[in-house]
Amino acid sequence: MTIHSAHPVRLISIATATPPGRLSQAQSISLARALSPKTIPEGLIETLHRRTGIQERAAAIVDPESGEQVLYTLNDGPHGPTTAARLALYTKHASTLAREAGRIALAKASISADRITHVITASCTGFEAPGIDQKLIWDLNLNPGVSRTHIGFMGCHAAINGLSIARSIAAADPDAVILLCCVELSSLHMHFSERVDQLIANSLFADGAAAVVISQSTDPLLPELKTCASRLFPDSASSMSWSIGDHGFEMSLGPDVPEGLTRYVPAWIDYILDSCELKLAQIGGWAIHPGGPRIVEGLAKSLNLPPHATDESLTVLRTRGNMSSPTVLFILEELTRTKRSRPWVMMAFGPGLAAEAAVIV
Repeated sequence: MTIHSAHPVRLISIATATPPGRLSQAQSISLARALSPKTIPEGLIETLHRRTGIQERAAAIVDPESGEQVLYTLNDGPHGPTTAARLALYTKHASTLAREAGRIALAKASISADRITHVITASCTGFEAPGIDQKLIWDLNLNPGVSRTHIGFMGCHAAINGLSIARSIAAADPDAVILLCCVELSSLHMHFSERVDQLIANSLFADGAAAVVISQSTDPLLPELKTCASRLFPDSASSMSWSIGDHGFEMSLGPDVPEGLTRYVPAWIDYILDSCELKLAQIGGWAIHPGGPRIVEGLAKSLNLPPHATDESLTVLRTRGNMSSPTVLFILEELTRTKRSRPWVMMAFGPGLAAEAAVIV
């Protein structure tokens, strides 16, 4: 959808933050083995971890001083800690991580806290009320009358949903200055399971937060948020789901997700680019949410992208893991760091099977 405003809606700043605790690939394999039933075939867990390409992940469950994880114990029973026990750590850590990303974003934008008119937050790995939106307002000394929107339980594409909302607000109000913040603590929801899809989830997901300041601006050097688009793909509701269980939030991943995306995404991206009067060959940077390496590599092939077009996506996966909603914003920050020429395309996928995309020029 194209929105016309007095001045372009631009990304004023972007910032990221991760917990200080880290899991190396070897530590992740060791933890996954400890959580898995003895019926798991020898070597399967290591194979799944190696295939992700993830070398290190940030995790709130890891004590940064001792390097030991503090959530999962042998006394948890066959299904692990209760959802209440897991969410207690969400309450403890999520707002701290969101505050750090928000603080850096405001500093990078050189915008005082009282300039923020709207706060948009996104998270799918925890719930509490008052939530991270209210805590962010108090922690950053924002105006207590600031408008709030929370995007809950949408999954990995929620950052782009947030960008779409922010863009609509900024286009309609030239005085609006929006702070978007996504925070996820996926390490709280590791599965005690022999299901292969849940073993894969254990090998992929990580923790992180990202924040963006968005407003109208005449500065041509700042990235313009040109358009955002959504799409539900047919006959795919069973391909990916995310539900709340008694022992954490439960991810279900179908083996057909990469193939489904490569079948539907190229025509959809062509349609989006055509609405912006752009051709695929003009795109200088790609922020493809790395649900896993097969998704990134499959989409690169189906879109006929040039070599190294997805380097930033795979770099974030390798060094950070899949952090759910903040991940595409980490990739956006990486595109900025590597000085990829614009336009850029962002895309991410979540339960449904649903897709969100944004074009940045």
